[in-house]
Amino acid sequence: MPDTSPTPAPAPVPPANPAKTLPRSYFNQAQIADIALAEDVATAAADADVAALLATRDITADYVAGLAALVTQARTKMTETGQANHGPQPTTLNAAGAERALVIALQGIQSAAKQRQRMEQEDDDPTTNFTTDGYLLGLRLNRSRELFLQNAETLLTRVRADALPGYRTAAPIEAVEAALAAYRAATASQADAGLEAAQDRIARDAMVRKINARRLAIQHAFDGLRPYTEEAHHPLRRRFRLPIDRPFNG
Repeated sequence: MPDTSPTPAPAPVPPANPAKTLPRSYFNQAQIADIALAEDVATAAADADVAALLATRDITADYVAGLAALVTQARTKMTETGQANHGPQPTTLNAAGAERALVIALQGIQSAAKQRQRMEQEDDDPTTNFTTDGYLLGLRLNRSRELFLQNAETLLTRVRADALPGYRTAAPIEAVEAALAAYRAATASQADAGLEAAQDRIARDAMVRKINARRLAIQHAFDGLRPYTEEAHHPLRRRFRLPIDRPFNG
């Protein structure tokens, strides 16, 4: 008699571990390659067998050690991965929260202005009705930081002058002023963080330029000392990352 028992369902396959998002390196990929190349050249140039030879071309032991020190600094920076790229994030989040709070506070003023307008329309006397002109109704308040700050000041000026429902005492107006101050502070921090990141990038690029300049000087010196035309020079040229079939054009 054939087996009619149901086929057991296959065991569920556990989901793969989600890939972790790796923080971006302080240096870009091209710069990382430059640093690795400089490290190779510095190691080759520090060899006692070629140090005296390089010294005849003004490539002293101190000059080579300086390149090695720059490479070490760069490697240290790479262990601090992402500090410049991710630094501004917390202030960005703070700015977003402060911006939302200020938008809500200003919209509260606009709502009070519309409320007063509707309440005063009941008497059917347009000469005594309250106008909402100047309350920026229908406009996007936060199109830019500069415009947002100006719009906030405009609405605060109006609410201080008009006896709007809910804003006839100092406390609610002070709450809007506090929201504006918080937004100013949050966006100022964001701008400072962006400036710091930009300055960090400038310092990073300057470090790589110096590494490349010193590495190239060493390579050109060795290229002149041990030309490619002699096959016996090829092993050392390879150590200095020099071509063996043509002059170095780096």
